[in-house]
Amino acid sequence: MSGERESHAPDPHLRYRRHQADAASPLSSLPDGPFLVAGPGGVRVVPTRDPDAIPVADAPGGTLYRFPRASELRGAAGPVHEIARFQGEPVYAAASTLEPTLEPASSPGLVEVGYRELYGTIGDDELALVGRAMQIVDWDETTRFCPRCATTTDPLETECVKRCPSCGLTQYPRLAPAMIVGVIRDGKLLLGQSPRFAGRFHSILAGFLEPGETMEECVQREVYEEVGISVSNVRYFGSQPWPFPHSFMLGFTAEYESGELEPDPAEIIHADWYAPHELPNVPGEVSISGRIITWFRRTYG
Repeated sequence: MSGERESHAPDPHLRYRRHQADAASPLSSLPDGPFLVAGPGGVRVVPTRDPDAIPVADAPGGTLYRFPRASELRGAAGPVHEIARFQGEPVYAAASTLEPTLEPASSPGLVEVGYRELYGTIGDDELALVGRAMQIVDWDETTRFCPRCATTTDPLETECVKRCPSCGLTQYPRLAPAMIVGVIRDGKLLLGQSPRFAGRFHSILAGFLEPGETMEECVQREVYEEVGISVSNVRYFGSQPWPFPHSFMLGFTAEYESGELEPDPAEIIHADWYAPHELPNVPGEVSISGRIITWFRRTYG
């Protein structure tokens, strides 16, 4: 079993180079290419109605976005990360705290758009670039000091790693594996509502991997902890990088085995079984949860 939609990655390969922006080396001195100004709230993009804009996609209300380019930006001193090559050009990322701003003559300005909100306004490859930018920027900002001895770390120019000059500890970008699972019982899907999203939508269950645990064990444990039932026949569905800020989601399906729904109120405020024609408000396909729910609707509808 696999996801309905194939995963995408920027072409031809991910890469990493570190540059330093300062008054003596402005952004315009870099080979030109898309520049992603990223932060916890998302990425800054340029609204445009140019049908030839890259990236370009239809969006609600007719809005189009494109990434600003290095040649359009000027910024304060700080690290600039070259994170990929896309359509033959380098792609750059920098923290929103670096505050590059568009030259007034070249564009109406930047707007910050969240990762979820970008879905449907840019292509899948471009969305993958946004996720990579957000994760690398967060890693860079949270590894400035060694967690073992508090010494300022040294970044490498050609590899995404920080090294401590005092104790030698190395820090690569951190990824936190998590599972998300669609549990099926007699042609119905288990959906729950988290206290964090009360009144917004229901979704399938998710949770983070514990040390020493397999992903299959994680699925069984999290489902039991959150709603009190046992599951079996855990099957891999697909995966998705999820930049909040460093998760990696592995999707599964599973079959109900035993027990009655008893949601843990700290995790789930409501849970029930839903047939394909009676689904409540659920996530869209920007997330793997939405893709699993779409698979369920098509398979059992």
